[in-house]
Amino acid sequence: MPELKYAKYIVTEDLARKPPAGFLKRREEQRSSGNYLEATHMLSLNDTIAQGALYCDTVWLWNKKGARGVETEIAHSHDFDEILGFMGSRRENPKELNAEIEFWLGDEKYLITQSCLIFAPRNIAHCPLIFHRIDTPVLFFTVGNGISYSRATGSEEQ
Repeated sequence: MPELKYAKYIVTEDLARKPPAGFLKRREEQRSSGNYLEATHMLSLNDTIAQGALYCDTVWLWNKKGARGVETEIAHSHDFDEILGFMGSRRENPKELNAEIEFWLGDEKYLITQSCLIFAPRNIAHCPLIFHRIDTPVLFFTVGNGISYSRATGSEEQ
């Protein structure tokens, strides 16, 4: 059977790049202190996976362990617009997040408790992203109109 010409646009395997060293270090430090997220990185998409694709990343957040908040992202900005989404998973009320997430947009702190989409315009600092509570699974995703994930500020490469 001949290969389908558009099959390359259907991504079923996680082909994401390795997270930066600073992110991995912070995650390990939080885990060793007993404060961490149980999560499954699902799929990523960008120009290196499917030529011309926008940047997209998806993660299931199952629960949070430990008494302190878990910071998964530091403050940063991009030279592209980004949308972040948090979706609750309870069928009887999917708009209720059953979680408490601290999110910063510019110098304003928001406490996210409902399913939502957040628009972070290009060059506007956003995050840190701190998870205080996850009672039921949360689907988290980001989408940017850039062809790959990059930061204009807030490097974690070290």
